[in-house]
Amino acid sequence: MANARALAGSNQLKQSIRALRDQWLITEETWSDSVRQRFEDRYLSPLEPAVDAAVFGIQKLAEILDQVRRDCADRSETP
Repeated sequence: MANARALAGSNQLKQSIRALRDQWLITEETWSDSVRQRFEDRYLSPLEPAVDAAVFGIQKLAEILDQVRRDCADRSETP
C-alpha cells in the first residue's frame, strides 16, 4: 500500500485546488474585467496542471517509499 501520509497530502492538494477553482468561478459573477482574466491566465491557469504533476509525483514517490520499506524489511529478516 502506498505511503498513507503522502497520499493523504496529495488528496488534500487535489481538494484544495478544486475548492480554489470553485471559489474562483463564483467571483466571475461580480468581477469580470480584463484584470480578472489576466490574473486567471497568469496565476490560476498554470496552477492546475502544476498541481496535477505534483500529485502524480507524490503518488510515485509514495510507491517508491513503500518499495524501499519492503526491501529493507526483507533484508532485516534474512540471517
